Amino acid sequence: MQQTKHLRRLAAVCLAMFLMLMASTALAAEGTVNTKSLVLRKSASKNSKVLHTLDKGDRLEVLSSTGDWYRVSYGKYTGYVMKKYVKVSGKVEEKESSTNNTATKEENNTTVGDLGDAPGTSRPGDRGSDVKKLQQALKAKGLYSGKIDGIYGKGTTAAVRDFQRKYGLSRDGIAGKVTIRTLFGEPAADADALKPQSLKWFSNTGTIPRGATVTIKDCYTGKTFNAVRWSGSNHMDTEPASKADAATFKEIYGGSYSWKRRPILVKYDGKVYAASMNGMPHGTSTISNGFDGHFCVHFTGSKTHETDKVDADHQNCVETAMKYSW
Repeated sequence: MQQTKHLRRLAAVCLAMFLMLMASTALAAEGTVNTKSLVLRKSASKNSKVLHTLDKGDRLEVLSSTGDWYRVSYGKYTGYVMKKYVKVSGKVEEKESSTNNTATKEENNTTVGDLGDAPGTSRPGDRGSDVKKLQQALKAKGLYSGKIDGIYGKGTTAAVRDFQRKYGLSRDGIAGKVTIRTLFGEPAADADALKPQSLKWFSNTGTIPRGATVTIKDCYTGKTFNAVRWSGSNHMDTEPASKADAATFKEIYGGSYSWKRRPILVKYDGKVYAASMNGMPHGTSTISNGFDGHFCVHFTGSKTHETDKVDADHQNCVETAMKYSW
């Protein structure tokens, strides 16, 4: 009899714990990062220690809302992000905004993770606090492993180039306005910068130079991947930049390659262009990426190599892409 009572108590405790867990889970909403780069901080302050840097499209569990901040969970991290950079679906629990002693202590102890506001532009050879903030941001991205010394040397220059390559920017190693804005996740000064432009191919074949890394966004799925311009005269011959990019490319086509045209947006050097691509690897391959060949990217007025004529299907996709935005 005593054992039966004990089992009943244990079952009741387990049920109560399960109901509490379900209740706490129900409070959480889902959020999606809607900016290029978003800093996840330890407390609700721009001066708080950086825990992780998130990319556009990353999904978060939004736990609560405090002032201008969401308390979120992302993988092994739990911290705070600014509300204006997260799109939320579901109800979020509101909590009073407070600056308690714990948060203040965390902020005072911030070291390399303390990015603060975005710095000004800088270039190789510069020194000072702006360069320190740049190094800290690059370190949070996992691109810089040197000392946070405020000296814009070879290591910082290489890290900036790696960041620019990853985000389809001009790889000049200079932390200019576009690079800083992209790195620190601040909104573009001109909202039109995210709207696609028409790139008339035969009068602008050098706008995206050979060897340049671009970011491609599939208009229908919203998936993005990096690619490299290999060659091309009538249009842009392009290769996925890595095995991961090649895998994303294949996912866009439903897991199997196809010559079917798709509307895409191509981002390079802070600008977005309307374009079209096919999904079939063919011809020359120069990158070890698991992609046997390259694929074609067409812009306004470009032609196929085989016919030396404008392809109507590609041009229709380019027109479709003009209706989308990044």
